[in-house]
Amino acid sequence: MYFSKHIPIFFVSLITFCAFSAGASAEPVTEIGSTTSATALLPRTILFDTDGSLTPAQALDRLTTPGAAEETRVFSHGYIPDTLWARIVLQVAPDAAGLWYLSLELPNFDRLQVFRVPEDGVPVPFVELGDHATPVTDIRTRYHIAPMEIAEGRTVLLVRGRTSSTVTLDLKLRRLDQLLEAEQDYFAVQAFYLGIAAVFALSALGLFAYTRQAIYLVYLFNLIAHSGVWLLINGTGPGHLWPEFAKTYSVDPHFFVAMTIVGTAAFAAIFLSTARIPQTVRLMIWVVAATGLALMALCALVPEDQRYWANSLVSTIVLPGAGILFMLTAVGLFRGEPAARPLMLTWTGLGAAVALATMRDLGVIPSNALTLTGAQLGSVFEMIVFAYMLLQRLGRVQSEKEDIQREALAAAREQEKVLERRVTERTSELDAAIERERDARRLQQQFVAMVSHEFRNPLAIIDSAAQNLTTREPEDSGRLDKIRASVRRLRRMIDTCLIDERIEGGAMLLQAERLEICELVEDAAEMLKTANQDRPFDLDLPETPVILTADPRLLEVAISNVLDNAVKYAPSGTPINVSVTSDENSAEITVTDQGPGIVASERERIFERYYRSEENARGTRGAGLGLHLVRSIVTAHGGTVRCDGGSSGGTRFLIRLPLTSSMTDLSA
Repeated sequence: MYFSKHIPIFFVSLITFCAFSAGASAEPVTEIGSTTSATALLPRTILFDTDGSLTPAQALDRLTTPGAAEETRVFSHGYIPDTLWARIVLQVAPDAAGLWYLSLELPNFDRLQVFRVPEDGVPVPFVELGDHATPVTDIRTRYHIAPMEIAEGRTVLLVRGRTSSTVTLDLKLRRLDQLLEAEQDYFAVQAFYLGIAAVFALSALGLFAYTRQAIYLVYLFNLIAHSGVWLLINGTGPGHLWPEFAKTYSVDPHFFVAMTIVGTAAFAAIFLSTARIPQTVRLMIWVVAATGLALMALCALVPEDQRYWANSLVSTIVLPGAGILFMLTAVGLFRGEPAARPLMLTWTGLGAAVALATMRDLGVIPSNALTLTGAQLGSVFEMIVFAYMLLQRLGRVQSEKEDIQREALAAAREQEKVLERRVTERTSELDAAIERERDARRLQQQFVAMVSHEFRNPLAIIDSAAQNLTTREPEDSGRLDKIRASVRRLRRMIDTCLIDERIEGGAMLLQAERLEICELVEDAAEMLKTANQDRPFDLDLPETPVILTADPRLLEVAISNVLDNAVKYAPSGTPINVSVTSDENSAEITVTDQGPGIVASERERIFERYYRSEENARGTRGAGLGLHLVRSIVTAHGGTVRCDGGSSGGTRFLIRLPLTSSMTDLSA
């Protein structure tokens, strides 16, 4: 009775003990079936080697010891310098045996050594995977893969890994066709992301070239930083875009993470640089940017074997940095700064993405495709909001530019009206002035004609009387000749005034006839010699007559004016050299004096009407008409006149006249 009463209790206890004993001694096993497309190598036993001194045999011994730590899901152990060991047991179904690909999934290790453990229990190196390991296949994927023949039954693997990133062991067995199919879909999404990023980048460059504003370069900098982070974290960069580069150089995503801190903070600082934001707030935002710059330098300079703590520092600072930017931007929102609203929206999305990544790195949430790529949406969101802000800024700039242009156009139109009124007023004034000038010219012409008439009659009487006295009293012929020369000089002056007035008024006609030029030169020189007894004239005239067609009265005036000019400016007693030469086509009259000369800059201006040399005109009579009249007359005869320096100082005038008639009407 007692026995039968306690038999059930005994069997229950026995069954419980057996079950507990079986559970304590059972090892974790991964079942591999034929229909499996991707199998995570879980569960497994793991241990951490603090100083990395364990040999494969020692690690395997500890991992097979009862009570070894077991990992049943992919878990992030954070940034630690320890070496991770794991023992994985595969149980392969008969129809699942064959070629598989061992895949080290994201986040990747720097180096992960895989050993096969045969029946004798001595680990044999199989393959090395990781960012710093040499690829064992040419197949490009975002994962590190190696082909692996798996036999039916039990297979034991030993894994040893160390990394500068978060210690997260995600090993899977995959069939190649299924792996490549999944990769195609993933890289299509990444290609779309890169295409959008490229459009944004080219737009930023174009806008910078158009506006020359640094904010567009900051946006481009930030875009490169975010793209670099996700290309490396998702394996796109080393897996596809630069596999050969990744074999030689170590490219770490944390450098680009620090770069995003710089770009994001600088972007916010520029947009919040307004009068509404206190200077202290703007300065603190720039401090966040400077912190990111220091972290970039740290990630670039720290040795590879110590990189884990630098990466840990970057990941630790990112979330507080986003929080600081959030609080500083809240100040701008409180003060009514328009740019603060989209920035607050950006920080909210970015903070959620950073929090997701931080929780994944700390092991709070599992490390899988969603948690690895979901945070990328925060970056995409930030780039879109920042692009929207830039477009708004460009729109405001364009609107301000259009307002300025409208104001400038209105001012120009108003100025045009004012100018039109002034032009109308000025035109009326000019018309009145022209009319007054015409009246004055008519009065002047009348006055000159009257003076000419009034002077000519007395001069004719004086000349006639002097001529009669010369006949009656030959002993006074010298003085009488001077009187007659003076009379001729006065007549020539009157003629000069009359000719100039007629030329300016367009009423002068040339009276051409054949004449001998040397006679005109001799007469003009003789007249001046009579009036200037102390002035020698050295004439060099050809023996053969030089005949040309010209107006003798006008040509005499021109030659006399040149000679008179030489007499006025040359020192008393110095000779005036006059020569006449000719060739087949023209005759040339040269008049040279030994006066002070004329500077080169004035040799053309002396032929202008009323112009007199500033240096030589002082104390010398004249109105500035003589040489102007010389050029007008010579030009009307088809000739030229010029002035240069004499061979021994002084001034030389050269008049060249054509022998055949080529005269133009002075009234033209």
